[in-house]
Amino acid sequence: MGFVETFQLNADLIQTIVTDKQKKVDEILWCFLHPANYNGQKVIGFDIELSLYENKVSEEETNFETECATLQLCDGHACLIIQLCHLDSVPTSLLNFLRMPDYTFVGVGMNDNLVKLEKEYGIRCRNAVELGPLAATVMKMPRLSFCGVDELAVAVNKLDLGKHRPLSTLYKDWGQSNLGKKLAKLATVNVYSYYMIGSKLLSTRH
Repeated sequence: MGFVETFQLNADLIQTIVTDKQKKVDEILWCFLHPANYNGQKVIGFDIELSLYENKVSEEETNFETECATLQLCDGHACLIIQLCHLDSVPTSLLNFLRMPDYTFVGVGMNDNLVKLEKEYGIRCRNAVELGPLAATVMKMPRLSFCGVDELAVAVNKLDLGKHRPLSTLYKDWGQSNLGKKLAKLATVNVYSYYMIGSKLLSTRH
């Protein structure tokens, strides 16, 4: 079940769109491609969330495994949360967008995320950048290679974005159809953080 919510993260108002409808995905990706406030950068924050499910191996044995439930994209103004597990099929617009040569998709844990996305949905990303190693190289601080998103946001942007993250969302099911405002905010904070870190680092590098 889709909805639109606006979150204030520091000085920015981020419009978050949660959807499992192909038409809405097409619409928001078109907006990403034709931004009203284009700043010369083509950087997109990229993230996924997983859901847990039971895989019954035999009568006696059940394994708990994870699958991609949502894919989040953020251009610094809007955040698109695509409920992959509720889509009828993966939109062609999404497949094409992620393969555009002049866009850079940034995040943490990118390699593992992309392996799962390709295996489960056939989704590939042409230009994916892992933020930790990028920060370590650009800022000449090797320790940043191993930092999480909150530490990177402080080191790179001097921003404490962790304070915006709802703490009551741990162990929630990202595969549910009604995602809810708290999970939407958590996903938004993370992928917006990736965008902020990535855009700052890539502008510094060029």
